[in-house]
Amino acid sequence: MADPGYKLVFLVKSRGDLSPAAFTDAWAQLEREHPASSTGMLRSAFDAPLAGVSPIANAPTAPFDAAVETWWDKKNSAADWVVSPIFEAWLQRRLELLAARPTGIGGIPQVIWQSDQPIPPSAVKVLILPVAARRLRFQEFADHWTGEHARLALGGPHTKDRLLRLEDTPAPASATSRLERGTYDGVGAITFASLDALNAEFGSDYYRSTLAPDELRFTNPAASAALLTREISLA
Repeated sequence: MADPGYKLVFLVKSRGDLSPAAFTDAWAQLEREHPASSTGMLRSAFDAPLAGVSPIANAPTAPFDAAVETWWDKKNSAADWVVSPIFEAWLQRRLELLAARPTGIGGIPQVIWQSDQPIPPSAVKVLILPVAARRLRFQEFADHWTGEHARLALGGPHTKDRLLRLEDTPAPASATSRLERGTYDGVGAITFASLDALNAEFGSDYYRSTLAPDELRFTNPAASAALLTREISLA
């Protein structure tokens, strides 16, 4: 599969009367019956709700329950899809499960690191929604996030034994007017081998002494957020 040139993420909040399990089952059923598909879409995944608070020291739990990640050959392909009747039909079928229209985040994804190991059923994913520190220009924020911070994130003594994939997507502009516009400056996706692996990493002395302080160097902790999910592959 070709490397994606663009990533569009939908952040969703489920209807209040649906349990996480019922919401996940209903969304998965819609994907089986009416999957997301369009010219230029390379892959999509549903990140289903997982109970728990944000493990990120400087990113509180996000006001969302789940997400849909889509990877594209280029930005124009994603843009053509979200203004099409096909997209509106795809979304309308799902709105009855949601408390509000999805929030969109889009940008060029950067796979920082990926394990050679296959992703097991026990894998969990943290979606990080950073907001840049006010003193930084956007490019300074993006460079630190995908550069120095990513280097530190991979430098823990057992990190690569626990981690399966690290992908950062800085978002310099609003993804599309067809979705709610969030305040986030990107979306990071960190996949761990298991919930135990995730807890061990974020509970480590290395995270507390090295990574958590660095988060404050480039993000606004009051505005950033994160959520726990498990990926269900859709295409």
